[in-house]
Amino acid sequence: MLRQGGLLIYPTETFYALGCLATDHSAVERVFTAKGRSRKKTVPLVVSSWAMVEKFLRLSRVARALAKTFWPGPLSIVTDVDESISALARDGAGQAAVRMTPHPVARILCELAEAPLVSSSANFSGGAPVCAPQDLDAGLVRLSGAMVIDAEPWPRGGLPSTLVKPADGRALRVLREGAVRVSELTAQGYEIV
Repeated sequence: MLRQGGLLIYPTETFYALGCLATDHSAVERVFTAKGRSRKKTVPLVVSSWAMVEKFLRLSRVARALAKTFWPGPLSIVTDVDESISALARDGAGQAAVRMTPHPVARILCELAEAPLVSSSANFSGGAPVCAPQDLDAGLVRLSGAMVIDAEPWPRGGLPSTLVKPADGRALRVLREGAVRVSELTAQGYEIV
């Protein structure tokens, strides 16, 4: 389904996500349309393995060290990505927010699709994320045409992934504090700027 341009609503380590192949521009565009998301904001991506990292991401030395410490897990790193990733998933500098998912379902989907997946929360833009399939907005499901994957383990909820952008040296800009606390980053020797 993903390879044919389909959209899925699938569980991740934090919340249910609405996603598609990050390399399928038309499918990514439909995610934006279904959510009512501004085109000025990119969508986060998930990868499943280091092989996928090597193929699709261009990690700086700092980003690679961060990833080696916190991946798989809920730390999204803004990094350069391959041009095969949809322009809607990249910012003007060619970067995207990416994390390696530890969730078995999301990981298997990435592996089978052989590409990163868009992993935007499965809610209308500005709405609350959900942890259980029965809590999904029926209007979003209908509008997106996405197939819902009701598989355990369900997302644990809580905080979303932490979003960071590496700067110079071991400096990081924390764009959103979430499941990985700033104190965990500083404990690893990173300077928050």
